[in-house]
Amino acid sequence: MLFNSFEFLFLFLPATLGVYYVLRRWVAHHAALVALTIASFVFYAWWDIRYLPLLLGSIIINHLFGLAIARWRPQPWLTIGVVLNLASIGLFKYADFFLSNINAVAGTDLPLPGFALPLAISFFTFQQISFLVDVARRETRPSGWLGQGLFVSFFPQLIAGPIVRHDQIAPQYEDTQRKDDWSENIGVGLSIFAIGISKKVLLADNFEPFAASAFGAAARGDEVGLLEAWTGALCYTFQIFFDFSGYSDMAIGLARMFGYKLPINFNAPYRARSIIDFWRRWHITLSQFLRDYLYIPLGGNRNGQVRRASNLAVVMLLGGLWHGAAWTFVFWGALHGLALSWCNWLNKVRPNGLLPSAPWVSVVFTFLFVVIAWVFFRATSFDAALLMLEGMAGLNGIGPGVGDEPFIAIAIGLAIVWGLPDTASVFMKWFDDATLKTAGLVPQKGLRFTTRPWISGTLAFLLFLSIVNAWNTAEFIYYNF
Repeated sequence: MLFNSFEFLFLFLPATLGVYYVLRRWVAHHAALVALTIASFVFYAWWDIRYLPLLLGSIIINHLFGLAIARWRPQPWLTIGVVLNLASIGLFKYADFFLSNINAVAGTDLPLPGFALPLAISFFTFQQISFLVDVARRETRPSGWLGQGLFVSFFPQLIAGPIVRHDQIAPQYEDTQRKDDWSENIGVGLSIFAIGISKKVLLADNFEPFAASAFGAAARGDEVGLLEAWTGALCYTFQIFFDFSGYSDMAIGLARMFGYKLPINFNAPYRARSIIDFWRRWHITLSQFLRDYLYIPLGGNRNGQVRRASNLAVVMLLGGLWHGAAWTFVFWGALHGLALSWCNWLNKVRPNGLLPSAPWVSVVFTFLFVVIAWVFFRATSFDAALLMLEGMAGLNGIGPGVGDEPFIAIAIGLAIVWGLPDTASVFMKWFDDATLKTAGLVPQKGLRFTTRPWISGTLAFLLFLSIVNAWNTAEFIYYNF
């Protein structure tokens, strides 16, 4: 059930909000959580009810492991729990990939299981792993069955994040004394949601045809000219940002409508001055997961530059593989791992950067590196990626004209990502200081969202335009991961 679908906007969401607030006000907080949990299971089962037992099984098994880790010796239970979670995602997401590579290398003919990829398995598996590790570290404690179920299944963030840690959301579910200002919750949440759906429907889905045209030509083996290659790569760069950050905004806005605060997932990543800075701003919750549960346990930066570089390589290779079972994703991760190592070395030998007096140059170079790396992320094969890069290098000539539309779209995209504030900066008044600090935002500084009529009217108009155009929208890119 897409956030921008009519059944979600006009049936599921109003009904769930109405039932939730009626139960919280006139029955009990516990009853409202039960209703919200049931609604979240319905939301997940809407895609394919056959995979609902997988989600339920993950919740039950990980909750039992969490209880065991909290009560007895944590290490054996933690190891078994993490292995089971990785085995689950490995079976459904990577079995075909690994077996096909074994067949290619060894000349065998092992049958491929061909399992369909269950929706959201990458996201809820990472949340479960973080929960088990945090319980073992004594940084959180298991909730009751209801709290655990809602921690995993809460529908705003279930499908594509943000990746929420147990200690970030469980205390909010357990706060039975919280006084809801439902009008503020819905007003602020709907405003953030309106920006998110606008990013998806009005921006991301309008960049998609230009990106699909160029990458589709490369996938067919056609030569791609300079103009088509660069417009395709740039349009995909903006498409994936507006698509995924739009989803995150919608998730945060929907959660706020119910009175809950999710972590910020984006902070103007295309204004980053280095790849290190980029990963502090892009998919922030994934970056923090990889840092806290993989990079630091591997040794982090504690054992010199060579060990740091190898740790970054491992982390980013696995981060690339997490996005998809294809070598192009792994290579995309490798490129970012190399860039992170280069930036760390450069920070050591030149703490002020190569061009400290011209930070915009660093922004442009970082942005161009990200654009080139996205080619491997989007391409269907290495051959297709290389055809795109040949075109971007001008090896196939300028190529035929692509019309004015992609250039206008790119100009609009650049104006937005480099000229307008990010969503979290505008709404920082409604985030707590710890959440802002984690996202790299200075608490109590920056812009403030107000309820001035022209702002409310603009958001209402954007929401109206998005709903009118929602009938022709595609699913979110990160639904594939």
